[in-house]
Amino acid sequence: MVEDVRPGPAESPEKPLSLKARLFDISTGIDIVVLNEDEAHEHDLFAADRVRVEHEGKELVCILDLSSTLVRRGEIGLFLDSSQALGTKRDEAVFVRHAVPPHSIELIRKKMDGSYLNEKEVNTIVGELMDNQLSEVELASLMTSFYIRGLNSDETVSLTKAIVNSGDTLKLDEHPIVDKHCTGGVAGNRTTMVLVPIIAAAGLYIPKTSSRSITSASGTADTMEVLANVTFELEEMRRIVRKTHGCVVWGGAMNLASADDLLIRIRHPLRLDPMGVMVASVLAKKKSVGAEYVVIDIPVGRGAKIESMDAANELARMFIDISGRLGMKSEVFITYGRDPVGEGIGPALECRDVLNALQGKGPADLTEKSCKLAGAVLELCGKVEAGKGYDVAMGLLGSGKAYEKMLQIIEEQGGNPKVKVDDLPIGQYRYEVKAEADGRIHLVDNKIVNRLARAAGAPKLKGSGMLLHVESGDKVKKGQPLFELISESETKLSNALDLLKTVQPIEFEKVILGKMGETGIFEWKPKEA
Repeated sequence: MVEDVRPGPAESPEKPLSLKARLFDISTGIDIVVLNEDEAHEHDLFAADRVRVEHEGKELVCILDLSSTLVRRGEIGLFLDSSQALGTKRDEAVFVRHAVPPHSIELIRKKMDGSYLNEKEVNTIVGELMDNQLSEVELASLMTSFYIRGLNSDETVSLTKAIVNSGDTLKLDEHPIVDKHCTGGVAGNRTTMVLVPIIAAAGLYIPKTSSRSITSASGTADTMEVLANVTFELEEMRRIVRKTHGCVVWGGAMNLASADDLLIRIRHPLRLDPMGVMVASVLAKKKSVGAEYVVIDIPVGRGAKIESMDAANELARMFIDISGRLGMKSEVFITYGRDPVGEGIGPALECRDVLNALQGKGPADLTEKSCKLAGAVLELCGKVEAGKGYDVAMGLLGSGKAYEKMLQIIEEQGGNPKVKVDDLPIGQYRYEVKAEADGRIHLVDNKIVNRLARAAGAPKLKGSGMLLHVESGDKVKKGQPLFELISESETKLSNALDLLKTVQPIEFEKVILGKMGETGIFEWKPKEA
């Protein structure tokens, strides 16, 4: 069995190599140093080897790169990350010696061979991940092994605990603490920003940390940022939640479940999302804020992150199993995910939907889904009787209490508590697309909608995005508006229109011999702006 110990200095028969620091003002995100190729080979050092770099009492294990031109003999190239960690200045003496390879390499190989990892071994991997001891190749291999071999329940629990222990935890000293998560992929879908004030108005505590966009037109944190600050230290988040019972803040600004950010950084470029890693990622964030009850939304359908019912059912079972083993009670909803939720796609446009929904005049699908999820939270923790949660949530919405609570949260997060829908920064450059024939909508494609909204400038340009006028099942007449592209930048709108010539966000049902038949794409060409 591999022992759970950190690698120490290697015993080398040779004296450390003394080199002069050459600094590169480039951040690499991982500790890498560069040696002259010929000189390194003379000391049995090769590319991708680990070396222990020492300077004035500080030391760092780095990955070695070689060059015949970038550094001369007697020099070591230090990138910004490493030079700052060591406190090294230009031309100062730096000592280099061989280092023991990370134990994780053997553990990754073990996982690739189909064996399971115990808790100590998972802790070793996460510890060395946090210490920046693994190269990009090794990290990619780790995620690939998780993807191909999968994680069993014990491994998933161990990974979740290790992620929680990698960062700080929120101590509210209040109960009950609830949370909600959506697996994603659905454009719009700002149910969190409607649900949080409903739950807080009911007297429960919901410290909601949310993410920024990676590939979508807006993450919840991007949308909330239109209304208020979302970047807080942990203690400030605690103050806000204790006072208002809720918040919507950016999780990336705090040291909560820190290893998860590194794992996401690996998963995203590879487009790999192993189910066990996804479950560990979600539940670690919930556990780190002290959640006792969690409701999880798994949208299913083309364009959503989960596209098949089989995968959704398997994921739901895993969420319930793992959350229970971590001391949290959960309920999972598998929801319709083929269409966007709401009308606006992009931060300010989504904010408009949220504020309207909280005042009883928002998109029906956003209001209904938010209240169903909020009702499930109320029932799960015993706040209301089974079967009455939805009605109670709708009552808190209809009475204006949820809207008042949202304004209080906005104020405590540094925003304007008197904000109105008309105050939101909606872009002035617009292009409307209309149907060129009668028909019935078969699908509004989530992925293409997100691509178009991003091309228009979302989420960086808060007032940019897309406004939808139709949804699946709608009958439309020739000349009826389908959607608008909106941007704060004329150039960005032009970019979105160029993309629109190559993609089609709206699919219509085909008519075959006068009858509805198989689905297809309704052909239309956008007019020049």
